[in-house]
Amino acid sequence: MNEKTTARVAPFAMDFVFSIYYLAAPLLLIDLKANPIQLGLVGTLASSIHMGLAHLMGHFSDLLGRRPLIIAAPMIFLVSCLLMTRVSSVSTILALSIFNGLALSIYWPSLQAWIADHPTGTGHRGLARDLGTFNLSWTAATLVGPVFSGFLYSLYPRLPFLFGAAVAVALFLIVFTSVHENRLSSSEKPADIDTEASGGRRSFLYAAWVANFASWFVMGNNRYQFPKLAHELNIPPHAIGLLLGFVGFTLFAGFFLLRRTDRWLFSRTYLFCAQILAIGGISLIGISNKPTIFALAFMMFGLSCSVTYYSSLYYSVQLFKKRGRGSGLHESIVGGGAVLGPILGGIAAQYAGLRAPYLLCLAVLLAAFTAQIVLMKGAGRKTAP
Repeated sequence: MNEKTTARVAPFAMDFVFSIYYLAAPLLLIDLKANPIQLGLVGTLASSIHMGLAHLMGHFSDLLGRRPLIIAAPMIFLVSCLLMTRVSSVSTILALSIFNGLALSIYWPSLQAWIADHPTGTGHRGLARDLGTFNLSWTAATLVGPVFSGFLYSLYPRLPFLFGAAVAVALFLIVFTSVHENRLSSSEKPADIDTEASGGRRSFLYAAWVANFASWFVMGNNRYQFPKLAHELNIPPHAIGLLLGFVGFTLFAGFFLLRRTDRWLFSRTYLFCAQILAIGGISLIGISNKPTIFALAFMMFGLSCSVTYYSSLYYSVQLFKKRGRGSGLHESIVGGGAVLGPILGGIAAQYAGLRAPYLLCLAVLLAAFTAQIVLMKGAGRKTAP
């Protein structure tokens, strides 16, 4: 398999395993009588390790190379999936979440930097398109993973983890045979941060980070708290997976559209409209009982998340010359939202009801929107680098 194909397959395969695992794990926890806080912890533990180590692992990939980290991650997920076929306690599942967080922290910053090291085009448009291909790949997995996981869980609760283990083995073989280094010599290595990343451009970077943090705060609640709410509304597991799949569908559609244009680069309008769309979607989840309204709300949120994630990743890689460091910071922002979202949402659900997490998400989105307005004040549309 050549590098261009690997750049398309590797993100899909890893997020496919992740999407299968992290719908099946909360469903298994529910069967084991876990409470909302424990449901939140299964996401928070993985994401806290991801957040805490992503920046460091991105820096290590700059120093040591991308390949060792990329090929190690699928093996970690393989072990975790196999152990999940045997577990019967909530505490063991929570412990495995720490293991999974390590896999995420070493894989995503290294793979993103590796893709940026092997451009298929030139200039900022070429980089944006390569990152768009990466985004389409992992989002396709987000689209089909929950649906597939819910179906497999309905057949047999341990089946999703067996299938995830098989995909992890296939991913290991792919990256082991096709991922190679393309490292600069020490005399060619640039400074830590692009000196042009100041003023207006840096305002866009910080605003995108704030927006992306809020998006993944909400995403964590969707993944780990919505199954409990849906379960109480007598929505079956396969339908829960289908509803969560709408997030992946609209993420994919959003990335597809954004990849075809550069109008969103350094544009306040796109970021602000994305946040307004998310606020509307989360408000619908907070007041509705109907699956059709949930589907609409998830689609609105997915479109919003496509803008915030793409912006954060692009600005982080483009404005930091050490791409491993930039991608590591981006992943830490993602992890930070994913850490706080599930656990704070779990506490809210435990003590204030199953709708409370979405009131909390709404408050976070409004705060993030206000922060972006302050950060972007005076920073109009800029020419992309």
